[in-house]
Amino acid sequence: MSKSFKLIEPRGAEAAPSTSAQPATETDWSLCFICQETTPESLTSPSQNTRQDKGSSYSILAGHLRRFNELGLLPNSFLLSRLDEGSGVEAALSANNARYHKTCRLRYNKTKLDRAEKRHLKIGADEEEEVVARKRTRYLSRPSSRKHQDETPRSEMLLLRRSSW
Repeated sequence: MSKSFKLIEPRGAEAAPSTSAQPATETDWSLCFICQETTPESLTSPSQNTRQDKGSSYSILAGHLRRFNELGLLPNSFLLSRLDEGSGVEAALSANNARYHKTCRLRYNKTKLDRAEKRHLKIGADEEEEVVARKRTRYLSRPSSRKHQDETPRSEMLLLRRSSW
């Protein structure tokens, strides 16, 4: 006797929007350009800094995001291509006075990038070792030859002990 199951939608599910994270194709520059969400956390704008190297934080962050993307570590909901408006990510960030949450920025800092690259290199090395390990041929030694090897040093030790008395 086989069991059959019928999937049903909970009441009101037809009208409820999907909660799955869909990647945004356009950037709303009035929100955090990383998460594209409105939260109580304040937004930081490097373009409003009084420092001389205002754009350096944009170029550093763009480089980190590019590298995270190459490693495949950006979330599926974050498309790096939506930040590029034709002249590069750094130019788009500075032209639009991009703002971000500090917590979002900290997800893609130098330390986390270095650790991710190190993990990526280790995974690559482990895969290479597995390939090499698969190619090795194993040899079994015969028990009689092993027993003979073990007896030789013991008999020599006995002779040495007796001679030292």
